Amino acid sequence: MHMMKEEKVLFPYIVRMEEAVIQQEPVLPPPFGSVQSPVSMMEHEHESAGNALRAMRQASSGYTTPPDACVSYQTLYRALAEFEADLHQHIHLENNILFPRAIAMEQAH
Repeated sequence: MHMMKEEKVLFPYIVRMEEAVIQQEPVLPPPFGSVQSPVSMMEHEHESAGNALRAMRQASSGYTTPPDACVSYQTLYRALAEFEADLHQHIHLENNILFPRAIAMEQAH
């Protein structure tokens, strides 16, 4: 659901807003009042995902398999660690680059 909200609603609006700013055209008002509204929701969901990842990392002893773990077990933990790294990168890019830029763009226009 999170990715669908981003891909279908928030990101297309940000793209349209940026295109309008570049072309020096009026920015159409968003269907959700202010870009801050969905951004706040996304950041809250990012926080929830981060909490879930921390719990998963803690429950798995930092994705450390027992010495006698089978290949499937090792593969699962390796995939979970990669997923966590990818999700942290996703969250960083949105929370620290994309969202502040979109809010600043909206406020400037």
